[in-house]
Amino acid sequence: MKIFKKSFTLALLFLGFSLFAEENFVKNIVGEIIANVEKIKSHSPNAVPMAFWDFDGTIICGDISLGYTVNGKKEYVGMFLKGVEGGFSSVFKDIASAERYLEKDYPYLEETVGKFLAWPSLGQVFFGADALKLESYCRDYAKANLEKWYFLSSLKIMRALEKAGVENYIVSGSPDVFVKAAGIVAGVPRERCVGIRQRIAGGRLTTQLEYPLSMNEGKVECVREILNSRSGSVAVAGFGNSYWTDGPFMRYIAVNPLPLGIKGVSVMINGGKVPEGYEGLFRLVNFEKTNALLGPASFSISCDSKNALKRCGEDTVFPIPCAIWRQFHRF
Repeated sequence: MKIFKKSFTLALLFLGFSLFAEENFVKNIVGEIIANVEKIKSHSPNAVPMAFWDFDGTIICGDISLGYTVNGKKEYVGMFLKGVEGGFSSVFKDIASAERYLEKDYPYLEETVGKFLAWPSLGQVFFGADALKLESYCRDYAKANLEKWYFLSSLKIMRALEKAGVENYIVSGSPDVFVKAAGIVAGVPRERCVGIRQRIAGGRLTTQLEYPLSMNEGKVECVREILNSRSGSVAVAGFGNSYWTDGPFMRYIAVNPLPLGIKGVSVMINGGKVPEGYEGLFRLVNFEKTNALLGPASFSISCDSKNALKRCGEDTVFPIPCAIWRQFHRF
């Protein structure tokens, strides 16, 4: 028991240090970006500074399409299953068949055919659905169930940048209708939210995709399209969590010079090991704080054994906070 108490105390100390480091990072990165914006504005008063964000794993802990599972327990269901549940899918008429697709067919499709066909399928199964009704349905779900899983530090950065005159844009590999729904809840106007787009005819989704696809190199093209749509636009920051799908657009922002030779700031959140070719390009940080993981009573904990934290925290990149949250919410 003494060993467990000592370990538990160390866990809390580690958590406290982690949260302090997270807060400090937010303060510093916001300060750096705003300082760059002020310099650019002094040189080019009509400049329109923009920050580009991925969504899944960057703004939210987990995935708005697929959901979030910790240690075999589904913490929240993604919009894919919620859309099927709401009767919007022309392909799946019941949850069981949709769940089977996610568990077996979708991973197989992703592995064999590739992500460029697998990811768009998450939206294409809703062909024929009223696009705005599906978006509204998903927005209500995000507001009620997903918002508490948004990273508090990401939201703080977004709000601080917006206050300083930086326009936030979301460019995500989830279906466009999901991204708009979740993005609005994050405080980003729907016209600044871009996901994998499907052509809309008569107000209803079709299976036909609109290019570029907002994934991997396609995200670079999406960012360029947005920048080219506004005179004076400059990309001052980029935020992502995956070197595969976000790395290309984050590299684009980090290496392309802005006025006065200033470089954009790209931040990799919970990205893990830096692959070859990306060394030194991005600021690296781990974000853990969400209202779901760190609610007001998070430290009222009753653990049942010395192995409790280990069991609860397995299979997640946020082991200690997740373990603490799961212990508190054990019913």
